[in-house]
Amino acid sequence: MMQILLELSFIMDKRKRGIALFITLMVIASIMSIIAVSFSYLEKVQKDAGTISSIIQGDLLYKNTLNILKRFFPAKQDNSEKLKLIYSMPLILSEPKSEFETTLTCEALFQGVPINWLDNNVTEKKELAKDVLMRVMEQYEIKEPNELEQLILTKITGENNQNYKFRIKSQKGVVSKDHFYRIITDYRLLYDDPKAFLVPWEKYFSFSQVDAKTKIDGVFLTPELISIAFEIPIEIILDSWIVGESNLVSFLQENAIVTPVNKKIYTNKAVNALSCVQRYAYQNGQYKFNFNYIEGRSTNFEFNGKE
Repeated sequence: MMQILLELSFIMDKRKRGIALFITLMVIASIMSIIAVSFSYLEKVQKDAGTISSIIQGDLLYKNTLNILKRFFPAKQDNSEKLKLIYSMPLILSEPKSEFETTLTCEALFQGVPINWLDNNVTEKKELAKDVLMRVMEQYEIKEPNELEQLILTKITGENNQNYKFRIKSQKGVVSKDHFYRIITDYRLLYDDPKAFLVPWEKYFSFSQVDAKTKIDGVFLTPELISIAFEIPIEIILDSWIVGESNLVSFLQENAIVTPVNKKIYTNKAVNALSCVQRYAYQNGQYKFNFNYIEGRSTNFEFNGKE
């Protein structure tokens, strides 16, 4: 009997030690899990802090750049020569001691037909936007042109058409190139038409909010838009149109084009309207933001984050 009791006691002690070991292992596992989560959280905080700092840096650069542009391109003045310079090459600013560098690249904002004119109160502007869109879609053999036009128009008007199976935000208008290409991506996925990505849309359209005074830049027009808007072979335009120097009215007269230039649509001088992208380095990362500069004011600022 005594031997049996001793064996039972041994077994119980062994079980207790096993339970104690199991509990100890569970505690250790819990502690390790907490430590792992803590380190993960700290790493996230550090990354977030770096992101916030980069945004602050970008905001400072943005404000300084605007001040420079305001001095360099005074509103309501003919800045054709200076515009041609900044459009032809990036502006690079650097500080040798800190090795800080930022690059500003700009292009004419209204070198194409504003896509938002598809819903415009001025008949001539609306018809031009529609005609150019239809000709572009025909030229590049878009499979479902009517569907694509409807998707774009739905975005511009902000009306959510229930006949279409993708989600559209209620924000009205196409305010940037990225916004427009999201529509193209939606169309590509809905109708399985990769040709939509082959169209150089920025050669024909501009993507910005517009007002009643908005006109197409008559000096920095793209040859592609002139070709399709005035139905002139692109070879003729490439041979004689000099972006930034040629005047649209004179160019059409010299090439015996009798189509009149509508002064409600085109300007006869360069427009102080720029679409700019600024890149900068911060803490071993490359960041960028973009914005539009129109006659002394800025619109459509977007911080794109780390590249």
